[in-house]
Amino acid sequence: MALEKALRYVCITGVFALPFLVLYVANSMFFPFISGKNFAFRIIVEITVGAWIALALVNPAYRPRRSWLLIAFGLWTLWMAIADAFGVYPFKSFFSNYERMEGWLMVAHLFAYFVVAQSMLTTEKLWKQWWHTSLGVSLIVAFIGLLQLAGMVAINQSGVRLDARIGNSTYLGVYMLFHIFIAALYLARAWVEKGPGKRTGILMGYGAVMALNSFILFFTATRGAILGLIGGAAFSALLLVLMAPRSRVAWRAGGAIVGLLVIAGAFWAAKDQEWVQEIEPLFRLAEIAREGFPLARQLNIEMAIEGFKERPILGWGQENYAVVFDKYYDPRMYAQEQWFDRTHNIIFDWLIAGGIFGLLGYLALHIFALLSIWRSGAFAPYERAILSGLFVGYFFYLLFTFDNLTSYILFVGLLAYITVRAGIGAQHEPPLLPVLPKKALPYLAGGAIILVWGTAWFVNAQMISANKMLIQAISPQAAGPTRNLEIFKEILAMERAGLQEVREQFSQATMGVIAAEGIPDDIKRQFFEASTAAMMEQSNEAPLNARAPFFLGILLNRVSAFADAETALRLALERSPNKQSILFELGLNAFGRNANDEALGHFKKAFELEPNYIQARIAYANALIQTGRLEEAQEIARPFVEGGSAAIDMYLSLAGTYATVGQNERALEVLAALKIAAPETAGQVDALMEQVRSGKVR
Repeated sequence: MALEKALRYVCITGVFALPFLVLYVANSMFFPFISGKNFAFRIIVEITVGAWIALALVNPAYRPRRSWLLIAFGLWTLWMAIADAFGVYPFKSFFSNYERMEGWLMVAHLFAYFVVAQSMLTTEKLWKQWWHTSLGVSLIVAFIGLLQLAGMVAINQSGVRLDARIGNSTYLGVYMLFHIFIAALYLARAWVEKGPGKRTGILMGYGAVMALNSFILFFTATRGAILGLIGGAAFSALLLVLMAPRSRVAWRAGGAIVGLLVIAGAFWAAKDQEWVQEIEPLFRLAEIAREGFPLARQLNIEMAIEGFKERPILGWGQENYAVVFDKYYDPRMYAQEQWFDRTHNIIFDWLIAGGIFGLLGYLALHIFALLSIWRSGAFAPYERAILSGLFVGYFFYLLFTFDNLTSYILFVGLLAYITVRAGIGAQHEPPLLPVLPKKALPYLAGGAIILVWGTAWFVNAQMISANKMLIQAISPQAAGPTRNLEIFKEILAMERAGLQEVREQFSQATMGVIAAEGIPDDIKRQFFEASTAAMMEQSNEAPLNARAPFFLGILLNRVSAFADAETALRLALERSPNKQSILFELGLNAFGRNANDEALGHFKKAFELEPNYIQARIAYANALIQTGRLEEAQEIARPFVEGGSAAIDMYLSLAGTYATVGQNERALEVLAALKIAAPETAGQVDALMEQVRSGKVR
């Protein structure tokens, strides 16, 4: 039947299109490396699901075979819907934001993709074509990485860590990790299937893919992925040795393990060498060798544990680690990102998102996949070893970061592949749902079109429109800032996901408009009123998150609306009692209200929360100077002035504060200490000292 073939073609084409999404960058969108790929993924999955439903209703052959993986994935998807519905910010849990594009919508689309992939790609031949398509795309990605390394293509996230078309070096690292193991899998299969004399081309082809992807992985400097590759490869080799200790392959695997140990030992011995420090990937690996587990990761785990203990069953809902981060903020995080929305550890990410059952549901996907590999006779011993090594390496990577769309596509594709391989030859179970007559297919296809159109419109249309409009709203307009204001208002009226980013960008734009010259006061007032109202709405919609009231407080402080700013900032502090940045802003607010003792109290608390935080020490010293407590300020500032341990701008800040209150001698002492601590500043410091002596610094 022509219609059936057409629908089948739609499904298979959709699944085969997914590996190409890694190349797509939507430059017309906010977060172009994230939003464009994710919107395209959703729409493709929705189209394939619509076509698949029509097929599955009339032909049981298109229905997935029952398996533990299918059951586990379905139950996990259901559980996360429940956890998100009862979380602390359900709207964001379901719809996410433009930066992440995850939430329950991602989980649901991944499950749909899993069902369609295993239902339509039912032969080893089709899966081989799919994986080779993905391997081919990985070569294109690797070539872009080579151009970045050569300086011919810009690195999108700046720096020296390659990111290709993914826009994030960490995401590129795990992408390459997957393809290295998949290439190894097909190399091993071809090696076994081909006789002697026919293996050279196979080795060169797959070996080149593995070598190039490994090279690019190394220059992403993604430590979790690099160590995951090494650990996963060693695990695969160990399994081969254990399963076939007398074979030549096992001996080679054993030699590989010894080689890895020798390389690791040599690297450990050389970790402090100058040449290691000059190569970014080696430098980042040496940091772990010298310092151990990164402090930021450790502190995030500790905060996540506190959050889990508070809500152990249902968790906080997806996309809500930011609330836990605020509530249990550790002051030792002062030198890190101040608004973490992930724990950077897959275990604790799912504990926070879905509680203990959310984590168990996620782990079940890995467990049942491995059980399928080891219990099914469809997998040869070497395949079991390689695929098990992939799972080990991938999971190790996830202990230091989190998934993204490109890794999700590969992971779920792997789950579907394993399900199909393990079930090849098995009989279809009797259908759970009735089978409709084939003559109903045209009507079902029409219904599928309506379903897909409606779903795609509800899930994607307004979000895509708002996303593109946000780019316009933050860009200069020919009609002037009035047009920017109109666009912001149009987006806010849509009331769809992504409003948090829109409101925050509106707040930032408003501060720029207020500070700009030549803009009429009436326009500034309209910006201010609309953006503050938007931030108040954001604060009310996310009643446990400190971010919105904090940003609102900053905006109000900048226009000297100190009373309203105090209200917002105290709300932010209530939601995150130990975050120094909030205390700093409250201190400035108190000075603006001439409540000097109150300001001093805020700066003192920020300092006492973590005395090693130099910025807090300087801010407290400055506050002491401004309140006339000069001896106390001198004592607080002494450790970094005498030790020369502060950054240059810290010296300048302290010297400027002394000069402002007329303490020129002490200002000169600080500047003299700066010359000793940083001799390269001598010329600049001499000029400043002359200004202080002449009384020009006030």
